[in-house]
Amino acid sequence: MLRKLSNVLRWILWPISVLYGIVTYIRNYLYNNELKKIYLSELYTINIGNLTVGGTGKTPHIEYLQQLLSHNWKISVLSRGYGRKTTGYREVRDQSTALEVGDEPLQFYHKFGHQTPVFVCEKRVEGILRIEKEKPNTQIILLDDAFQHRAIRPHLNLLLTDYRRLFYQDYVLPMGLLREFRLGAKRANAVIVTKCPQQLSETDKNEIVRQIQKFTLPSTPVFFSTFRYGTPVPYFNHLPLLIDNQPISLISGIAQPLLFEEAASAIYKVIGHNALGDHHNYSEEDVWTFAKMAQKSPILTTEKDWVKLFPLLEKMGLQEAQFYYWPIQVGFDSPTFDQYILNEVAKQSRV
Repeated sequence: MLRKLSNVLRWILWPISVLYGIVTYIRNYLYNNELKKIYLSELYTINIGNLTVGGTGKTPHIEYLQQLLSHNWKISVLSRGYGRKTTGYREVRDQSTALEVGDEPLQFYHKFGHQTPVFVCEKRVEGILRIEKEKPNTQIILLDDAFQHRAIRPHLNLLLTDYRRLFYQDYVLPMGLLREFRLGAKRANAVIVTKCPQQLSETDKNEIVRQIQKFTLPSTPVFFSTFRYGTPVPYFNHLPLLIDNQPISLISGIAQPLLFEEAASAIYKVIGHNALGDHHNYSEEDVWTFAKMAQKSPILTTEKDWVKLFPLLEKMGLQEAQFYYWPIQVGFDSPTFDQYILNEVAKQSRV
C-alpha cells in the first residue's frame, strides 16, 4: 500500500523529500557522467532491485531466476545481508545464522545453497571481486537489491514494482517510499510488476505499461508476475498437514504482511496475526509466547521467518509446537519473461 499521510503532514514533509531527491539526483548524475567510478565485472551480473523501500518481492524473484538459469550456468548470489549483526564479506554456510548473514541470504542458502553459493557483503564491488577470485567457475552473479548501488554496473538491471504501490504513483522519502526520483527507472533494462492479481485484465496491464514507460526508455519491456502459494510445510516432519478452513494464527516479520494475511484468509480461518517489523530478530521469549499460542491453534509463518524461528524451536526443545511455513513461488503471465532472460544471458555471459 502507498503511504497514507494527511495533507498537512504532506506539506511539512514535502521540502525534506525534495531535498532528499536532489541529493540522490546529484549522486546519480555523478555516476551517469562517469565522475564516480563504476565497476563492470567480467562475470555476467543481474541485479534484482527496486525504487521503493522494502517489500516488492525480490527474494522469490531471485529464487525464480536461480531455478531458470542454474541448469545451464554456474550461479552465485550476492546480497547485502540486511539485518545481520556482522559486517564485511561472508559466504553463507550450514552453520550460519540470520544474525551472521541476514534472513534472506539464509533463506536462499537453505533453498539452493549446496548448488548455488550465497554471499553477503555490504560493499558489492568488494563482494564481486572476492567471488571472481574464490569462485572462478562462476558464470552469473545474481545481485540482491543493488539498484541504488551505483558503484556496480550490472549487465542486466531488473526493476521490481509492487502492483499495490506502483512507483509512478509514489513520492520520494519521507513523503512517500521512493529511494530516489521516479526517473531512476530509466536505468532499468526491464520492469517487473509484482504481486499482481491472478486475473489482471489486458486493459489494466496496458495502462500500467503506458504509465511505466513515461519514466523508462521506450524499448524497456514490462512483465507481470504473481505469487503462487504452495502447501504449508510443518517445521517438524511428524506434525500433520494443515487442512482448509482450519483455525490458525499468523506470525510474520516482513515488509508487506497484508498480502500474506489476505492469502491465508482465503484458505484458513485466521484468528490472529502478529505482524512484526521487517527482518524481525526473534528472541527465546518470543518463541515461548508463540509456542503457547500454538497449543490452541497452529501457527503459520513465512519462509523468511522459518529460517529464524526453526533453530530457536529446536534449541528450546519445542518440536511438538504446531509451526508451519508457507512457501511461495513466482509465476509470470506468459513465457516471454523466461525467453527474454535466456536471450539476454546467452548474448553476453561468459560460458
